[in-house]
Amino acid sequence: DHPPSPPNPHSKPSFLLLGTLCFSHHFFHLSYPFRGQFIVHDDSGHLRVEERIWFNSDFNFDNVLSAMLALFTISTFEGWPQLLYKAIDSHTEDMGPIYNYRVGISIFFIVYIILIAFFMMNIFVGFVIVTFQEQGETEYKNCELDKNQRQCVQYALKARPLMRYIPKNPYQYRVWYVVTSSYFEYLMFALILLNTICLGMQHYEQSDEMNQLSDLLNVVFTGLFALEMVFKLCAFKAKVGIRLME
Repeated sequence: DHPPSPPNPHSKPSFLLLGTLCFSHHFFHLSYPFRGQFIVHDDSGHLRVEERIWFNSDFNFDNVLSAMLALFTISTFEGWPQLLYKAIDSHTEDMGPIYNYRVGISIFFIVYIILIAFFMMNIFVGFVIVTFQEQGETEYKNCELDKNQRQCVQYALKARPLMRYIPKNPYQYRVWYVVTSSYFEYLMFALILLNTICLGMQHYEQSDEMNQLSDLLNVVFTGLFALEMVFKLCAFKAKVGIRLME
């Protein structure tokens, strides 16, 4: 029998390694689109010649630490589209960007977000939750009650009666009855849905009639939602609403 061979490090390439190989020194750009020198006209009226400078992106894959910071930025979903656009426009090492030069490289970011930001993060959070639950179960190891019985006892100890505000004023009671009805909730849900559809209908280079219609619908929906707020303020007093929230 032969001893097992060590695993090949290249058989499971990490995103850190792939990012460093694909984007190392690829995110540089010039202060002006062309190389060489350019003339600057300062406030004093003098002209001076300056060299164009290479600038690197704040998030890059030039080394391991920078690549870890860039991947962490992608996993947080904050500012990663700018990094994606720079990767798509990247040319070769130490060369300036070209618009949409490598569109297919966006698969790297999509796969990383799906595998790391979605699955691995959820698995980690789930593992932490399960660990805390198991640690909590060890406290009741010698308890005669099972899990369901303990939950029933805890619920009975923490249960509180529900508070429902009913106004005594007959006029306010009518408004309260309308606002708390299921039909009113369905109506407001339908208005929210229509408002969302109207916002989604807006598109690039739309006509002036479409702009006027969108502005008019925004005013109408804003007025309806403001009217809902007035009705609910009339039905529920401010102090009562704060007390119910507490």
